[in-house]
This record gives sequence, C-alpha cells and structure tokens, in this order.
Amino acid sequence: MVEAPKFYTDVHIAKEAIRQLQHKGVDILHAADVGMKDVLDPDHLVYATENKRVMVSCDDDFLRHHAEWQALGKEHSGIVYFRMPDQCKSIGVIVGEIYFLHEAADYLTDLYNQVWMAKT
Repeated sequence: MVEAPKFYTDVHIAKEAIRQLQHKGVDILHAADVGMKDVLDPDHLVYATENKRVMVSCDDDFLRHHAEWQALGKEHSGIVYFRMPDQCKSIGVIVGEIYFLHEAADYLTDLYNQVWMAKT
C-alpha cells in the first residue's frame, strides 16, 4: 500500500509555497506554524522524524545531518533538499517538486531515511 508523504519545512521555504501546496491537498507544515521557527536544524530533523514528516529545506546543513545520522545508525523521515541560490527562490519550483512527490512517491520506499535532491 502506498503511503503518501507528509512534509515539514524550515523557515527557508516561502509560506506562499506552503499555502499553494495545502490548497492542492498536500499535508505540509511550516516551522512557524508549529512554534519551531527559531530552533536549530537538528531539532527540525528530530521534529520531522517524530511526526513522520519529510523535512524540506534549502539549507545544505541537512545533507551533513543526514550523513551524521546514517553514521550513527539513526533513521529519519527523509529530506527534500532545494539548492539555495536558485531553486529555493522559486515558489514554482518548490510547489512543483513537492506536489510531484505528494502524487508519485511512496513515503516508505522513496523518501524514508533518504535525501531527495530537487532536479529542476
């Protein structure tokens, strides 16, 4: 059975992208919506994992956090990474990629404990 992914974003993701995705039926939360606006990156990853949400960010520190967790044998709910200089500034790119994952990806086989790097 395919399990649709749920998403959680840090503050680098524009709230307008979140609004558009929610309007399309995507289960996605912004850090500010859950009182996590000012926490450190590792805390975002812990929150996402505890709530079975795929972490979405433009912060390349999450690539390092993924490697650290893997080295420690810890699993996370997945990370979607957008490049800061170009992809993160485009609401259309973010909406398109997350909506694609919402529609096509299986949370457990395609995203859980993996990094998805946006291709656009």
